[in-house]
Amino acid sequence: MGKNNRQRRAAKQRAKRRGTSGSARPGGRTHQPAEEETFAQSGNDQQGNPFPRSGPWQNFEDLRRNRAQRSLDRLLRFRSSGPLVSHVVEHELLSLQPADLKLMDELITGRLYALVTSLWEHGWQPLDLVHVVRKAIPRSAQHIAAVITEHARSAGADDRAPREWRNQLRAVAEEAAELTPFGDGHDPWLLIETMTRAGYRLLDAWAEVVVLAGQVASLPILEAIAPPPSAWGKPVARSSVTEPDSERHKLLNRIRALLAKAEATPYAAEAESFTAKAQDLMTRHAIDEALLGASEERIDVLAQRIHLQSPYASTKASLLNAVGKANRCKVIYFDQLAIATVVGVPVDVDQVEMLFTSLLIQATRAMAEAGAARPGSFDRSATFRRSFLTAYAVRIGERLSEANTAATESYGKELVPLLARQEDAVQQEFDRLFPHTRSIGGGYLDRRGWEAGRKAADRAVFTTGRITA
Repeated sequence: MGKNNRQRRAAKQRAKRRGTSGSARPGGRTHQPAEEETFAQSGNDQQGNPFPRSGPWQNFEDLRRNRAQRSLDRLLRFRSSGPLVSHVVEHELLSLQPADLKLMDELITGRLYALVTSLWEHGWQPLDLVHVVRKAIPRSAQHIAAVITEHARSAGADDRAPREWRNQLRAVAEEAAELTPFGDGHDPWLLIETMTRAGYRLLDAWAEVVVLAGQVASLPILEAIAPPPSAWGKPVARSSVTEPDSERHKLLNRIRALLAKAEATPYAAEAESFTAKAQDLMTRHAIDEALLGASEERIDVLAQRIHLQSPYASTKASLLNAVGKANRCKVIYFDQLAIATVVGVPVDVDQVEMLFTSLLIQATRAMAEAGAARPGSFDRSATFRRSFLTAYAVRIGERLSEANTAATESYGKELVPLLARQEDAVQQEFDRLFPHTRSIGGGYLDRRGWEAGRKAADRAVFTTGRITA
């Protein structure tokens, strides 16, 4: 075979081998090079263009957001706290780029906004949420306060919310002061970014926010005692000039001032004097309000939540119940959240809250004095203090009921049917809000604590009879 023939035969064999390798595969599937396969799937008619018009690279931002979302979902499934959550957070964040971390910050802030929105629609109010978070995770109370504040600002709540809601938002904003927006306020507010600028390490900030989000997501539905934001209606322009206080608010401020003096003085006789004068004003105020509304067919009844602090929150609820019962109000206590709800006519609810706060401060001071009588003794134990507060509540309830009965009788029989109407209206509203309730019993009580508590309650002075101006 000549040299030219050998070259032609070798060329044919090489061509044959190339054709075989590009046409057939086991199983009958035809294989094409990657670029040709991509062009066939995309339908690109631009010859020589190596990049398809559609495909994974066009949606790179969506892929990044999905990856950040998956990372956040993995973190939020972790409900524990302590060193372990820090380890999980660190493991999850190490693989992310700065842009991914910012995406996650946007997502967690948005998630918390959504949780807050849902809670508002299911009976919660701003101070309720801050109270419960402080009870469960004290260091995160400021963080949820910042979320509530920025959520309200972005939603324009200040122009639409009722007065009580705005008052709560102002109190919450004061707690979130250190986490207010930085810069010119044009960029969206982000919780993690704000915390790191305030001095938190990135991993610490994420660990705390993950636990916070889990806590908020687990909260139950509460009874709706006020219209939710979805029922507020359109924004209403308000005058920048502060309206003067009504006579009712002026009187309430006088009562608060007297109770504050009773709480501040170290002298028992002086405290009794201030408390007696406050009780005078409260009795006059309640009866005057009742008589003024006697001709109205409809009796206004409201519900007000009171947040109780540890320790002995359930025992403090007993004192609140005693004060409420003596002042024609119904009280229910949610032990899991340490929240009590007082139902009654507005003037009675206001006065119950004020009197309860004052008596609690005075009881706490008297309890500390009784427990310090013998240093190191049983009189400073939890059982002694719980027994003290329980007896104090029982005796205060007895004395307030006696004073209330005497004051009612001194005003004559015209007051009796009116108070009966009020009682019926309060009971109906209470049954509507809380159709399923149960009574709770007390535990072991210490005799010395019980006796000391009753003696402390006996030192309180409540004036009975007709009140003169």
